[in-house]
Amino acid sequence: MGSRDVAAWTTVISSYVQTGRTREAIQAFVAMLCGEASSNSASPNEYTFAAIIAACADISCVHLGEQLHAQAAQRGFASARSVANSLVTLYARAAGRLSAADAVFRESAAKDVVSWSAIISGYAQEGLAEEAFSLFTEMRRHHCPRPNEFTLASLLSVCANAAILDAGRQLHALALAAGLKNHAMIRSALIGMYGKSGSMSDADAVFSNRTKDDVVSWTAMIVGHAEHGQSKRALQLFEEMCRVGLKPDHVAFIGVLSACCHAGEVELGFRYLSAMSKRYGLEPAKEHYGCVVDLLGRAGRIDEAEELIGRMPADERDGVVWTSLLRACAARGEEETGKKASEMAMEAEPWGAGAHVAMANLFASKGQWREAAHERHMMKQKGVVKGVGWSSITVGGTDRGVGVFAAGDRTHPKDSVIYEMLELIYFGVGLARHAPDQMDLASELELMV
Repeated sequence: MGSRDVAAWTTVISSYVQTGRTREAIQAFVAMLCGEASSNSASPNEYTFAAIIAACADISCVHLGEQLHAQAAQRGFASARSVANSLVTLYARAAGRLSAADAVFRESAAKDVVSWSAIISGYAQEGLAEEAFSLFTEMRRHHCPRPNEFTLASLLSVCANAAILDAGRQLHALALAAGLKNHAMIRSALIGMYGKSGSMSDADAVFSNRTKDDVVSWTAMIVGHAEHGQSKRALQLFEEMCRVGLKPDHVAFIGVLSACCHAGEVELGFRYLSAMSKRYGLEPAKEHYGCVVDLLGRAGRIDEAEELIGRMPADERDGVVWTSLLRACAARGEEETGKKASEMAMEAEPWGAGAHVAMANLFASKGQWREAAHERHMMKQKGVVKGVGWSSITVGGTDRGVGVFAAGDRTHPKDSVIYEMLELIYFGVGLARHAPDQMDLASELELMV
């Protein structure tokens, strides 16, 4: 082209972004800025900034995105809807930058369904269920257009992770009302939500009513059945998916290898691992090797599991794989191999808690309490913190809420009452053990309350 204006540059940049060629998009933007002093001078507009910031969001390049944010603000484009939406997506996807995403979202005067979906998705990815649903309520209150597939899929993922089945059912009804029931993203999100909430019958119903086959929905069903120990059904679905002409992806193989692990199908697991590269052109990742290591460990074939780790690419041997072997050693009392696996796991992840905990359990299983205590002491010295166990419960009548409880938690406003009730329950259990007539226990407790 003899003359390149802003529309031409923006079209090229947007095309690169849409086809996943992020590096070329950034190079084109730099060339556009460098050409400002030449005959092809073109000043970026709001759509140019929206496209190039979206490119930064795709590759999680927050540093460059912040510089573009500053340039857009300097030129008066930061408050434009398209630019603000890209900025919210950029910050929402970056670890620890959710507050920046929220600030941009609040400052945006004109919000559309894309704006709301981006910020809801950010809170959903952080596992902040209450905040995500609060934003969704606010979105509905502002008479925003009907939620799209991204909005509902984000909220369904929150329901799946927190096992909030009632809210998930309401979102399912909303998806039906919005005409999104046949969308692949919604279907797979619903299957995942019902599966993780323990309602595989509902997941089967959603799957059986599909109008079109897609890998994501099939994979969600395979993973769901595998997670619930229904290995035979998971393996059947995998074979059916291949028969209908769909090519399984990496996630599908994680599901099928997990199913083999739960079923104890060692040889079948090896066949699937081999088929990944030979038949489907997929290179196994550390997650797939980890499943087979776990499979061999449960079968007591510790030496073969260690040998498999040795055959893995060096960059795939992380702490998770070695910890899987270590747990198998702990279950079988294999102290020597366990020590080696522990050393490798700690070398790969010096601040990980898994290796220390598994090694302490190994020593405890053999009655070596001094060594087990030493492992715990090492954790404290290194400042390694084990992940806190937590649970959730839905409480209340019409205005229901989700209460989350962590081990040793004291953040609840009524924590003293909760702990008093726990002590009362413990005391009641003690009475039940020793009371000669347990029929009167209920009245005794009632009197105490």
